[in-house]
Amino acid sequence: MLAFIFDPHPESAEEIARVVNSIGLETKKLKSLAELITTLQGELPRLIISEAIISGYDDFIVLEHIKNDNKLQKIPVIITTSQATRENIIKARQLGANGFITKPFDKAGLIKQIKLALDIRDLAPTGKPTTKIDRSQGTQHKLSLKTINNERLKSQIMQKIEEIPSLPAIVYKVMELVNSDKSSAADFEKVVARDQALAARMLRMANSSFYSLSRKVSTISDAVVYLGHNTIRSLVLGASTSSLFKRSLPAYGYQREGLWQHANIVASLSREVASAAHLTPEEIESCYVAGLLHDIGKLVLGPFAQKQADSFVGLIQEGKELIEVEQELLGFTHGEIGRILLDKWKLPRNLVETVNFHHQPEISTYAPRETLVVSVSDSISNQFGFALEKEKPENDPEIFIRRLQRLGLDPQWPQNEEEKIRELAEDVVSMLDSIS
Repeated sequence: MLAFIFDPHPESAEEIARVVNSIGLETKKLKSLAELITTLQGELPRLIISEAIISGYDDFIVLEHIKNDNKLQKIPVIITTSQATRENIIKARQLGANGFITKPFDKAGLIKQIKLALDIRDLAPTGKPTTKIDRSQGTQHKLSLKTINNERLKSQIMQKIEEIPSLPAIVYKVMELVNSDKSSAADFEKVVARDQALAARMLRMANSSFYSLSRKVSTISDAVVYLGHNTIRSLVLGASTSSLFKRSLPAYGYQREGLWQHANIVASLSREVASAAHLTPEEIESCYVAGLLHDIGKLVLGPFAQKQADSFVGLIQEGKELIEVEQELLGFTHGEIGRILLDKWKLPRNLVETVNFHHQPEISTYAPRETLVVSVSDSISNQFGFALEKEKPENDPEIFIRRLQRLGLDPQWPQNEEEKIRELAEDVVSMLDSIS
């Protein structure tokens, strides 16, 4: 008797498999949705034990797929999750789950759920062969090869996210200090001094023409005094993520290290736009950080976009929005991937939402003004051609104008400030050259 175990987390899957094996059932562990779907095309298990919440997919996607397929719907499904809210339990039952286990689970509880799901008392192996699918009969909701390939691609993209390293511990410590009313310049000095390479990079950034300090600073304490806590947080994030961004992304039209330049220019423009729109000092610096991270999802999607470069670039040249092309060819937008990454890094909710919706600021509800600022700054950077192989005209100028007006800015603000904007971009590039 065979049980499929679908759990993207290897340790959890192994733990479940040990319990299932101990009562005489064979197990097959499946790590991705694409692998599960493909395997179900060829063989049917007696039982499926599946994780409910899979990052990047709708909740309960496995359960819905199985219960909506005529050939699969009679297979008992036990749902496992660490998010055992009342709503999740009710939804699982409504969708047809035959059992619900909360992680971490106990062995006796899982065995009881298996007995109930299979409606049998004796769980000793029967020696019966695995049921094979009769392909001649077909299914009402049979998945096409295209759907399977799309799910496989999405699975590969989700695996790529796991390859992006977490932020250094020093970043989280600095963020704690920024959020504390009792932190002093000396506290920042102690934390940053633990990483001499980072400290040196930060001081070079602080002393660049971009910040235009009245005198040269030689210590992190001095930098904190002159620049402020929030700006120091931005410096730490910028210095810590620089190595991540320095990658070639030709499908997105960036020159060498172009994404890193673009990220810093948008971050700096976001400061200017936020100031002009009279956001609070805290919001202004959050706009800078969000601007720095707004395109981080492209680091994950870039290699996959390059594999379909002709289609990817062709659709954009035809006038399709970038996020529409990403969704059509890759199954995700770079904003969605950015959200997943920032959630993984446990960054504040306003940053997560701004990165997620910077191409669709109208649907932002938690940080709408910050999201608008980064969206407008990203558009200005693209229109001026900063770090791109060529300038990229705004897809819908009227939408861009409405976004400026929602921030209380004149529709001609970018043109009126063009000289200042170009000088700002030059200072950013000069700063980046000084720390490379």
